[in-house]
Amino acid sequence: MSSQNRKWVGHVAALAVYIIFGVNPNCSKVVVPQYMSPEVYTAVRMIFGTAVFWLLSLLPFTFNGQSVRAERVPARDVGVFAWGGILLAGTLFAFSEAFRYTSPCYVSLVSATSPIFVMLMAALFLKEPISVRKVAGVMVGIGGAMMIVLFSWGIDANATPIGLLLCFVNILFYAAYLVFTRGISKRYHPVTMMKWVFLFGSLVCVPFCLPFFSAQSCPILFGDAPAIAYVSLFTVLIFATVVSYFLLPISLRHIRPTTVSMYSNLQPVVTACVAIALGQDIFTWNKPVALLLIVAGVYLVTTSRAKDNG
Repeated sequence: MSSQNRKWVGHVAALAVYIIFGVNPNCSKVVVPQYMSPEVYTAVRMIFGTAVFWLLSLLPFTFNGQSVRAERVPARDVGVFAWGGILLAGTLFAFSEAFRYTSPCYVSLVSATSPIFVMLMAALFLKEPISVRKVAGVMVGIGGAMMIVLFSWGIDANATPIGLLLCFVNILFYAAYLVFTRGISKRYHPVTMMKWVFLFGSLVCVPFCLPFFSAQSCPILFGDAPAIAYVSLFTVLIFATVVSYFLLPISLRHIRPTTVSMYSNLQPVVTACVAIALGQDIFTWNKPVALLLIVAGVYLVTTSRAKDNG
């Protein structure tokens, strides 16, 4: 596969990831905290991801010539996987906890700031250059994301300071996860990478979350929830937990973390489209304008002159 084709694979994977992430806040808000506590919600996602990726690792398929069953992790990389698991668990927990205090629209708005944190962390730890063009692209994309959310929802009474703080904590953990796991995403099969990341993340979060497991705090686990809650939960587990985190290492393998994170600006657009489909919002002039700004931002970042451009 040519270098250009590999980059296209990375971009398509990143696009799919953030379309899924755009639906995720709407589905998660249906479940958390009314039918499942944020702590248990995080643990369920981690356990489900661990089980699925370990089962997938038993299948005889390859990716870029890599066999999942034959792939071994040397001792020097175990610590990297462990830290990746901790960062992933922190990402999912802060995301879930934010729904106690804020709404999906603000989760989506704050997520649009992730390219800034990823760009700074990549420059600090991966020595990636920061060009004027790249900074301009990030800011244009964020401007589009802010337009789509602010014009669609206006001021949300649920946007408490602690809720917004948790949203930013979520983005900080996620940005660190993207930067920290970029190296292993290039060396390992996505299934191999995620089975270990989810396993270590589960070992960290499950003991912490066990005290919150009860029929009162998690009625959905005891058959006491409407059908829409179960549909939302399984959508999150299958798509936002397994499919998205399978595609994320693929995108990181072929394009830079800053470029991958730029697609987070699409998340508010997807969230708004879901709201329109559900009758929670209407089509307005600012939505196509915001989309054009986001596309322009991605273009500026991805065409920035730098070594190993991508």
